[in-house]
Amino acid sequence: WLLTGIFVRHPDLRVVFVEPGLGWVAWYLTFLDDMVLRQGYEFPVLADELPSFYYHRNMAMTFIDEPDPVRSLRHVLGSQNLMWSSDYPHPVSTWPKSLSVIDELFEGIPENERDLMVEHNAARIWNL
Repeated sequence: WLLTGIFVRHPDLRVVFVEPGLGWVAWYLTFLDDMVLRQGYEFPVLADELPSFYYHRNMAMTFIDEPDPVRSLRHVLGSQNLMWSSDYPHPVSTWPKSLSVIDELFEGIPENERDLMVEHNAARIWNL
């Protein structure tokens, strides 16, 4: 998605990845930008923007219970691009303990970022 130029051609397109795991995505964004900035790679189809630009503008991800990435990688991934999910009714779901999972997962994270990831991003992205 990031290296194809589709987001250059369709700047209003939004793609949501459901439960992809957060850690590798942060690494991948950093890796791709480093290819351009430090290693001199060129991606002509990206119209002189870094790959991470298109992720931040056009992509979002859901997650269930990933405390380390949420605490340490939300600045790379962007709190505005992350949405918490209970994954109900699947077996991996946090239900019926979702509220306690949220409290533990977001401990120490500013309330405005928590609110984005728990409710406001979904409302904005899916026009709820």
